[in-house]
Amino acid sequence: MLRFRLFDFPILVHWMFWVNMALLGGAVGADTPQEMQALFGWVGAAFVSIVIHELGHAFAMRHFGDRQVGILLYAFGGLARGSRWLGRVEDIIVSAAGPAVQIAIGFTLKLLVSGWETESILLDSFVHSFIYVSIFWALLNLLPIIPLDGGHICRAFLGSSRVRTALTISMVCACGIGLLALSSGSLITTLFFGMMAFNNWKELKGQPQVPWMEGR
Repeated sequence: MLRFRLFDFPILVHWMFWVNMALLGGAVGADTPQEMQALFGWVGAAFVSIVIHELGHAFAMRHFGDRQVGILLYAFGGLARGSRWLGRVEDIIVSAAGPAVQIAIGFTLKLLVSGWETESILLDSFVHSFIYVSIFWALLNLLPIIPLDGGHICRAFLGSSRVRTALTISMVCACGIGLLALSSGSLITTLFFGMMAFNNWKELKGQPQVPWMEGR
């Protein structure tokens, strides 16, 4: 476990985060020094971008009076955990804050480095991977699938009386994305969205979600 504080937020990084990011970055087929540099650039970029994303949530929580917010990076991404209940509008704002900050910084860097290349494979990989994760992953995270941020926004928008509707929308979307990923041969993405659909189904049936799918 890696533990540190940033802007007075305690941050915990589980070792599975590094393993999963490495696998997503092509660790299995990285055989040459150049490929290893590109892999390290990818993992570093994913780490920085996801921390920025979670800080967006954390600062929004702090704005609404929560002084006990912690950040966890784990196998399937990250989550910011607060200590107080959020109102409907607050929940929407907090959920949107993470991807909003991430996308804004991603597009800013994209504009700053447009047409820019270096002789460093590591640096080039970091910059291009950071832009990709910050924009594409953040947009993907806005899909109305629970527990993604878009799913939290959808559930908060519909209200507590329509939780089953939010879960049904989430399950259908997750199944759809999972099938698209399967048809394109992306097994990791298929597994990721398949697990989300399964958890939505379990919650619809009144069963608790498995631990790794909890949180924001």
